[in-house]
Amino acid sequence: MRLVIIYCLIFTFGCSSNKTSPKDHSMYWHKNSAEYKALCLQAYNAAKNKLDLELSKNPDENLAIVADLDETIFNNTPYNEMLIEKNTSYNQENWSDWVNKKIATAVPGSLDFFNYAESKGVEIIYLSNRRVENYEPTKENLIALGFPFKESTKMLLRTNSRDKDERRKSIANYNIIMLVGDNLADFDSAFFDKNNKERWDISKSQKENFGDSFILIPNLIYGDWEAGFNN
Repeated sequence: MRLVIIYCLIFTFGCSSNKTSPKDHSMYWHKNSAEYKALCLQAYNAAKNKLDLELSKNPDENLAIVADLDETIFNNTPYNEMLIEKNTSYNQENWSDWVNKKIATAVPGSLDFFNYAESKGVEIIYLSNRRVENYEPTKENLIALGFPFKESTKMLLRTNSRDKDERRKSIANYNIIMLVGDNLADFDSAFFDKNNKERWDISKSQKENFGDSFILIPNLIYGDWEAGFNN
């Protein structure tokens, strides 16, 4: 009897542990909590306040906003749920399968903000680590959701490096008033490929930028912070 009980305990906990992801709780929060949605609204309200301030100071200048896409504009929750359910990881093949479906939804607050910015004559530049081969379905998904996208719109996708520094340098001639993203590396390459402690130290040194030229969207599902799971 004792051996049977031990076997049952091992079987039960062994099986359940295989079905549990360290991201289960954060996924539930991201998908269901009103707090996640409210934080997105808060971030985009801050972005609008910043935009209105810049417009009041520089009414005749051509202003620009640089925006990340995934988990900043696009909500990819179903894709990330699939990764957890199948106990698999991101790769370009399964990611392209998702992107080609063109069914990502809009992060709360994002659609209203970017259409407001466009209505004020502000140029929107999309800067994402989606790969260049995903350009057309990404564009079509943006347009289908109602985000600004004209023939002249710049969308800078990734060719090789995940570091966005070179692509940011290519638009240095624009009067960029803010960057919007869910990852600190969306704002400054000083954050790129750093551990969580280093990223926090850099954040403290740039604290005046947050809520001003840096608008950070919450993302509990994935990001460079995941390296902390290995510690």
